Amino acid sequence: MRHNFKFKNLFGTAYKCGSIIFTDNGFGLLSPVGNQITVFDLKRDGVASLDISSFHDVRHLALSPLLPMLVAVNDVGDASLCSLSTGAVISVYPFKGVIFAVSFSPDGKFLAVGKGHNILLFYAPSQNRQFNHLKLYRIFYGFTDDIICIDWSSDSGFIIAGSVDSTSRLFSVYNIPKIFVCTLAGHKNPIMGAFILRNLVNILTVSSGFICSWEAKVPLDQLRSIDDLTPTSLFRISNRYRYADSADVQVTSPVSAVAFHKDLRLLATGFESGLLLLHTFPDFIIVSEVNMLTNSINSLAINKNGDWIGAASELFGQIAVWEWRSQSYYMRADSHSKVMTSLAYSPDGLHLATGGYDNKVKVWRVSNGRSIVTFTEHTAGVTGVAFPAQNSKVVVSASLDGTVRAYDLIRYRNFRTFTVPTRRVQFFSLAVDTRGSLVAAGGLDTFEAYVWSVKTGQLLTVLTGHTAPISALAFNPDISGIDIELTTVSWDSTLRLWDVTGNSTDENNLSSMELTKEVVNFSCDALCVAYRGDGKQLAISLLNWNIVFYDPNEGVEMGTIDGHRDLGISQTSADDLVTPRRAAEAKKFQTVAYSVDGEHLIAGGDSKYVCLYSVPDKLLMKQFEVTCNLSLGGVQELHDRRNYLSRFSIEALPDRDAFAATTTEGVLIYCLPSAGTGYGIGSTFGVSSCSDSGWLFDTLGIDEETTPSNARDALIQGRQAEALDMAIRLQLHELVEEIIESIPVDQIAKLWIIHGIISKVYQNFIRRERTMLRIKISSKIITASKYHILTIYFYIMKK
Repeated sequence: MRHNFKFKNLFGTAYKCGSIIFTDNGFGLLSPVGNQITVFDLKRDGVASLDISSFHDVRHLALSPLLPMLVAVNDVGDASLCSLSTGAVISVYPFKGVIFAVSFSPDGKFLAVGKGHNILLFYAPSQNRQFNHLKLYRIFYGFTDDIICIDWSSDSGFIIAGSVDSTSRLFSVYNIPKIFVCTLAGHKNPIMGAFILRNLVNILTVSSGFICSWEAKVPLDQLRSIDDLTPTSLFRISNRYRYADSADVQVTSPVSAVAFHKDLRLLATGFESGLLLLHTFPDFIIVSEVNMLTNSINSLAINKNGDWIGAASELFGQIAVWEWRSQSYYMRADSHSKVMTSLAYSPDGLHLATGGYDNKVKVWRVSNGRSIVTFTEHTAGVTGVAFPAQNSKVVVSASLDGTVRAYDLIRYRNFRTFTVPTRRVQFFSLAVDTRGSLVAAGGLDTFEAYVWSVKTGQLLTVLTGHTAPISALAFNPDISGIDIELTTVSWDSTLRLWDVTGNSTDENNLSSMELTKEVVNFSCDALCVAYRGDGKQLAISLLNWNIVFYDPNEGVEMGTIDGHRDLGISQTSADDLVTPRRAAEAKKFQTVAYSVDGEHLIAGGDSKYVCLYSVPDKLLMKQFEVTCNLSLGGVQELHDRRNYLSRFSIEALPDRDAFAATTTEGVLIYCLPSAGTGYGIGSTFGVSSCSDSGWLFDTLGIDEETTPSNARDALIQGRQAEALDMAIRLQLHELVEEIIESIPVDQIAKLWIIHGIISKVYQNFIRRERTMLRIKISSKIITASKYHILTIYFYIMKK
């Protein structure tokens, strides 16, 4: 099993906060999701994620019109310069303050940043190498409150900005003696948008309820040649429009987002009610009127040709693309509006199912990251989803509404509903047997487990014996025998093994289902359970950080992993009066899962780390950091002790009620289903799909003769170039390292080896997988070997 798992894609969350923008070609839509950026490919109907690893939530996005470069600014004002070609972060520039607006000039030479009451104007990064990617050009002052929006003139000579102080100000990028700043004051509410039209004569300013059209005395590009002009006579209000006068419906909610297309003179306005209005100027004729989203529209964007309008809402994480000419949705993506609770991969690895407290079950296509269907039959939170191990066309879900539902992924319908006839039970856990004939669910309020037949939908048995809610249950995946074994764990600190063989042979014989094979007692509550692939070992996570291994056939304990120090030390929030070290004592593993070969165990819980353990050795092999987003609670590890002690001083006591409820979204890993060569990490901010670097195995240049054994034989026979070529084409890091270490020092620098590597490796591999050549040089190799190997490596990379 490889241990170099990397982030691949993000499911379950389409939008969280901040501004959305279209790419220059008009077919890509960028949406900030936490500290990552999701890219919607509208042409190919795909979704990808840019993992920029920002330390806080991304709020503002800006695309360079000259270079494939993105500037992403987070909550605390750190700007990440990202390459859209490679997805890599070029550099990070700290603005040292909260940023409210970011915009590139049309010629791509400047970057305007709204920070507080001021506008910072920077030279934009260029293609040339430079030590400082953002160099300050000048600062514009004059506002009395925070800046909301920034727009440029078409010649990149002027900037207009709107502020919370209900004014807009026009600034000249270059020095003009008669005009440095011009104030436009005609609104009573904060300016939501200010735009300079293409003719450089008219300016539009938008606030809640009103639009003002300003007309300049002369075009802005002619101001440098006029000597007798005074700033007081430069602009006048030519028209004033009201949204209520143009719309067919009554517009009572405030304006929440504005976007303007300068070529078509098309103004898109979003309201807090979810209403979208499109107007043309200067006639102010309404083109489209649609309730685009169910909640407030927080961000709007128009693509380059003006056909599509993108809108996003923070409350439910909705994002949609509206084609106003055909009056239809081109794309619509909904997130789970509340916390996701469960996820499961289909056996063929093509689909991913998620459930959440928003009463929905969503099925995603793994290849492109899009949701293919949403089931809304549940009336309460979904607590579990599962696929049968031998059927990828059926997904089962359990809910707190007292139902367990089975869905058909071919016809996209709920074909079976399982309930308890005598009472309404809140189901807390779910499991499906390997054959897909039985479904079991554990109760939260009844402390009982229930087993149904998928074929008939009848309740077969009620398994009693637990004295606390059943936290997890699992069927034995071994189908070689005749017995069907069910394992349940509970908060009563017990594990119970049940023989439910009668469910598949005689559905009317309920006596065989009451058989409890074994009861295992633990020192504290059991949280989750997982079977190894062969069914001969169980892994149980306990409340005291421990993971216990148990043999269900022999009835003996096979070892324990102490994960106390593996979950990390962190504090939930800055307002938490519990010390980080004391908070770490309350952490535990919420979920565990075996690897396909059963040699490794992956575990996650109340921590930002996912831990990979060796099952035979019971040792931690590696920790994977799920997120570095400090906007989430439980991520910050290093805390200032002085801030904690100051909370107990009388002078530092807050004025508010000390017992008032304060909540901070934290990191919680609730599910780790296996996806063959990777895992899906279900957490509070979404589902992260992680796999090793060789997940997309390239078969180019692979034939029946390209095997590890043949590579070692070629090395023994003295054909070092051929052996190294096979190892690199197989993408086996260990084999590449082994062959390089085996080459004699006096042969490394020979020209024929270099030519052999260049001719075979460079053409077939370097262009696609350059990261594969980052070889770890073992300390056993002498200095001469290291020098020659690194010389060859850098020569190849240079070529």
